[in-house]
Formats: sequence, C-alpha cells, structure tokens
Amino acid sequence: MIELLVTSFPFVLRVMYLRWKGLPITLYNVHRALFLWFILALIVFFAVFYYYPKSYTGIVPFRTVPVVAETGGTVTEVFVKGGDHVTVGEPLFSIENASELAKVELAERKIDEINAAIVAAHFEVDTAEAALDAAEAALKQAEITLADHQELKQRKSSAYQPSQFERAQSQRETRSAEVDAATSKLSAAKVQAEAIIPAQLESAKASLKQAQLELERTRVLSFVDGIVEQLALNVGARATPAAMSPAMVIVPDRTASQSGRIVAGFSQVSRREIYEGMAAEIACESNFNIAMNNTVLPARITRIQIPISAGQMTPSGRLMEPAERAKRGQIVAHLDLVYPEHQELLVPGSGCIVQAYTTHLKGPLEGSVTAHVIEALGIIKAVGIRIKAWLGLAAGIGLAGSGH
Repeated sequence: MIELLVTSFPFVLRVMYLRWKGLPITLYNVHRALFLWFILALIVFFAVFYYYPKSYTGIVPFRTVPVVAETGGTVTEVFVKGGDHVTVGEPLFSIENASELAKVELAERKIDEINAAIVAAHFEVDTAEAALDAAEAALKQAEITLADHQELKQRKSSAYQPSQFERAQSQRETRSAEVDAATSKLSAAKVQAEAIIPAQLESAKASLKQAQLELERTRVLSFVDGIVEQLALNVGARATPAAMSPAMVIVPDRTASQSGRIVAGFSQVSRREIYEGMAAEIACESNFNIAMNNTVLPARITRIQIPISAGQMTPSGRLMEPAERAKRGQIVAHLDLVYPEHQELLVPGSGCIVQAYTTHLKGPLEGSVTAHVIEALGIIKAVGIRIKAWLGLAAGIGLAGSGH
C-alpha cells in the first residue's frame, strides 16, 4: 500500500547505513527501524482514513415515472416506441372509448334539450305577463262598473238595481282573484326560466365536463419530458390502472442542477470530518478507461443528510426491537461536479467511488505543522483512487476474474 511505501524511509535509511558500514543486515540490527516504520505507518493510516473519508457506495441518482392507464380498457393505439423522447402533453397510448363517447353525446343532447326548455320557459313568461295584463285590465273594468253602481246607489237613482250592484261586486272580486292567479303564474314562470332551468343547464354542463374528462382519460398523455423505456404494451392488450404493472416507464430529463449530482454514503465515524463545501473526487465505473481520461472528476459536497436512514421507524402493531436495527447506516452526502462540462460524462445510475479531501484542517490543529502534514497526505488518497479506478477497470473486463 502507498502508506507503507511512504513510511518505509526509516527502514530504508537503516539498511543503507548498514550497507555503507559493511555490517550484516539482521533482524536485530533493523528492529528499531521496523518498529519506527510500524509507528509511522499506524499514524499515517489513522490520519489518512480519518481525515480523508472514502465511499464505495456513490451513485448517480435518477428517477423514473411509471405510466399507467387512468381507467382500464383495451388498447386501441400506441403512439410511441421504446427509446422515443416525449414532451409534456404528448400522447402515449389510447384505450377503447365507445362508452365514454356515448356519455359525452348523451350529455350534449341533454344540454340541447335544456336550452330548448329555456326558450320555452321565456315564452311562458311572456304568456304569463300577457295574461296578467289582461286580468289587470278586466279588474280595472270591473272596478269602474262597481263604482258606477255605487254612485247610483248613493244618488238613490231609479236606475239602481241591487242585483246589478251585487253582480258588479262579485265581478270585481273575481277579476281581483284572476290578477292574483296571473301574478303567481308569472312568478312561477320567471322562477322556472331564471332559476330552475338555468340550474339544470349548469348541472348538465357539469355532467358533460365529467363525461369529457372520462373520455380524455382514455388517451394517456405524458406529464414529463423524458425517454420512453420498458414499453410493455401493444394494440389489443389490456391496460390496467395498477401501479405495480405499468404500461411503460419514462426516464425524465435531468435538469441542470441534477445532471452533476452524485449521492454517496460515508461511515458514521466520518460525520465529524465531512462538511458542506468539502473537496472530493469521484470515479464512476461507467467512466473507467485504459487511458484514465475523464475517469476521476473533481466535485464538492453540497449537502449532508442529517438523519441516518437505518434508524427510521414506521408504525406497526408490535414494539421495536433494537437488535433489529443493529445494522449501522451511513451518512448520506450529496455532491456536485465542480466543472459543468463534466456533467454529460455521468451516466444515470452509475456506481462511483467517492474520495473526500480535508484541504483545510480546522480546530486546535489549524495552522500548525501537523495540520499541514495531514493536509499534504491527500496526495496518497489521490493516487489511491486512481489505482482503484484502474483495478476496477481490470476487474470489469475480466482481468481480475470478474467479467461483469
């Protein structure tokens, strides 16, 4: 290991000294140098592994959108194929919609019927107004006739006849009742034309909107921009709204902020040393190449997830056993690439090695010689990640017995 090579100088110097003196090289002659070598190696090992945390669980995350039919039915047309790029609102497939079309047509006919009823109701209002006018005119005539008989009665005219007077009174009361009836009929016609039928029209429009919505659901559209994958649908197949068996999967386009994002898990011991803004390097397996070109990319930690996911609890019908949580979780860190031009090199889902670097030691050691020595040890991890990348390349092509 590189740490052993770096710390071997006491042993090398001792061997060179013994050779220069012409003394034999025995275990007794070099035991102090070996012990010093062991102590220095232990210190370097501790400093490097503590201040330069490494993760083998880095991934380039991406999300998928499963596409299912909003209502079950037989597929009548598929508009896309695997690998197609779709945009928001673009049709994906459609299912049989004869029933939904019939509902839409029925709702439209209902609206036409109600519109005709509105016209008829307005005619009823006009008729009721005309009847009210006639009744009011008849009432006015009856009141004039009654007034004439009352005048004859007051003057005690020989033309006054009690029977005619009573008939005039009865006529006026009849005409007054007819006016009340015509007024009520007019009010009822206005309520019918201005309230009841318009309410029925709004209800019919709502039914039409619902029918149109159900019809639209038979044509499945894309809600994201992305690439169609795992298309498991064909004309004549049965589309179901079950999320467990999607018709296809869309891999959404990654935004500029997501394109250079890597997520990695670090040991809980590293919690004190990793911080936001910490320098790092990533080596993703999909970028390994024999020339080591664009294999190791600079990055920085942009966010650290505070909770450790292994400790989360969900409500259940039994009490928690701590032994069930014996597996130790990791500190999850989110990293972004330093250079935007490297974003296109990241393959979504790729596995990565993440090496973090302590470039500025803080705390009691800040600014001391020890701090500078620890910060200089980063070169060991920088060389190490490149060696691991090459070994990973060798293993990946089968040189190390792993031909995945």
